[in-house]
Amino acid sequence: MMGHTRSVLLLVLALLYIGLDALGVTWADTFLGTLQFLGLLAIGIPHGALDVWTHRHRSPGRSSLLYIIAYLIAIAAILATWWNFPRAGMLAFLLLSAWHFGQADFERWEIPQGELAWGTVALGMILTWHVEEVNPIIGQMGISSEVQAGLIQAQEALCFISTAGLISCGIIALRMKHWSWGLAIALIGLTPWIPVLLSFGLYFIGQHSASGWHHLRHRLGMSSQSLWMRALPFTTGALALIGIGMWMLGNPEALQSDATIGAFFMLLGCISIPHIFESHWFLMSTTKR
Repeated sequence: MMGHTRSVLLLVLALLYIGLDALGVTWADTFLGTLQFLGLLAIGIPHGALDVWTHRHRSPGRSSLLYIIAYLIAIAAILATWWNFPRAGMLAFLLLSAWHFGQADFERWEIPQGELAWGTVALGMILTWHVEEVNPIIGQMGISSEVQAGLIQAQEALCFISTAGLISCGIIALRMKHWSWGLAIALIGLTPWIPVLLSFGLYFIGQHSASGWHHLRHRLGMSSQSLWMRALPFTTGALALIGIGMWMLGNPEALQSDATIGAFFMLLGCISIPHIFESHWFLMSTTKR
């Protein structure tokens, strides 16, 4: 049971939020949001900010400076492409994120195949059950009103597909007697009763980032403190890039506005895409086969 402590705590936290929200407790959103913000600073962004160190590990002797320059150029190129082709940028980000989320989980759980399917189900559950919340945000990211209307019309079918996929995953997990996966499935199953940003935060920080941090600790052979200190300069840089971008692209006078949230996720996505590939290369270079 000790190995499942974090997953159980995530479930308890989700159920606590749902209960408080049902009772009309006004500070429930602030409580969960504050915990997630702290988690974002602790491991959410730092686990991606360690890409320079995973690059050094898998490619000893190569220039870290050139890698950083190439990384920044990639971020700028992705932002420019996404800005000019928002539908393609959004679709690419969602597909890559689903693959990345599934790979991180399945590598940790030692499940040999199906990572894209699992990541798609997890992300699909979070997004399809909250289309009305998602639409104003993606509208600020260049997605047209016609696409948004299409998502509203297709929401019932999308929710059915996502839920059927989650049930299928649950059946497979039960047959495998894989309790870690089962607990993650249970957490995702609660997301329809939790607002989209908090649902995403629970999974991204509590599940995905924790899995990424686990891989980094074990495969680099470093403590959490050492990893965090090595990540600190790049974490600071990532926060600065996101902050400046949100100020330029969003609404700096209203942090909760759809424009600001849309700018945050677009910038996070542009930074995440190079990380997704680096994470894949690192996991493949350190996986025992």
